[in-house]
Amino acid sequence: MQQSIVVGYLSLLLLAGCVQQQTIKPDSPSNQTREQTRLASSRNEQAIRSAITQSLDQVTQIGRYSVISATPTVAQENILTVMITVTMPKPIRTVGDAIHHLLRPSGYRLARFDAQGPEVIQLLNLPLPDVHRKLGPMPLQEALLTLASPAFRLYTDPVHRLIAYDLKTDYQMEFVP
Repeated sequence: MQQSIVVGYLSLLLLAGCVQQQTIKPDSPSNQTREQTRLASSRNEQAIRSAITQSLDQVTQIGRYSVISATPTVAQENILTVMITVTMPKPIRTVGDAIHHLLRPSGYRLARFDAQGPEVIQLLNLPLPDVHRKLGPMPLQEALLTLASPAFRLYTDPVHRLIAYDLKTDYQMEFVP
């Protein structure tokens, strides 16, 4: 992230240097006069300086040569996009336990069971497959979908920080408990 900001600044500075190095052929009627070219160049420089100034307002210097963005990261804005790598502890035995374990640090929680279908309750009570004991690196949302299987859709409520599952229509059959 820091490198991309520095590369962006350097690109803008190089662009500003290129703007001043225009060649002018005064005898050609299709070219601008020297004064028009100078004014256009001046406007371009001002626009570039303005863009650099606005970009610098959004960074904080943390060292002599290091700056960081003063804006939230994508993962901070959308918690379910945070990258995770997790190994499930031994006490976690069911898919529901694993989902609760993944959600605990995120602040999200699973919606009430009565708000979800009987298929979801059955899913949450299934034993956790060994292949799902170690997940990642992947976004939290993908890990939640992986635990549920391709048969389920994930719904999120960012206002209340809830997640819920729903069985996809292709997989719906008559449920026998």
